[in-house]
Amino acid sequence: MTASFADVRARRPQQHEALMIELQNEAGFPTYRDILLFAAALGFSHDRHTPVTATHGDAIRYEVLTAPAFSEALINMIAANVITGDPEIMDAARIEERINIFETYANGGLEYIQEQINVRHQPAARVVIDLVTETFSGSSGAKPASVEELLNGWVEGSN
Repeated sequence: MTASFADVRARRPQQHEALMIELQNEAGFPTYRDILLFAAALGFSHDRHTPVTATHGDAIRYEVLTAPAFSEALINMIAANVITGDPEIMDAARIEERINIFETYANGGLEYIQEQINVRHQPAARVVIDLVTETFSGSSGAKPASVEELLNGWVEGSN
């Protein structure tokens, strides 16, 4: 039997506690939840996933973690992209597995941020700004498509 949603929690990696404090105090992240969500998205985009081996502080309750409307979608999308070919990963009984996947990408993202701080010799706030800027400037954004292309399921690069 699996735990109820009330028992599911996302752990904070001990090795990145100092970084998380710096991100909260200096980079404008209001909560640890926000840091973990950003780090998981960053970790996923850079294919960085590292198991959480030691934790620090209180783990974040699932209902707190998923309070922003996009949070649960982010957690689920990461899991669905990692566990391909198994639609049952989205089953309520597998929420702990999805959270574990989320934790590994959040830990990998924090690891990536720390590496960037070390390599760039810049404070965490500056590194976060640069990472966000690089992401947006590297993306050419959505391209306009004709009605015919949309109706025919056209995807750029598939022709």
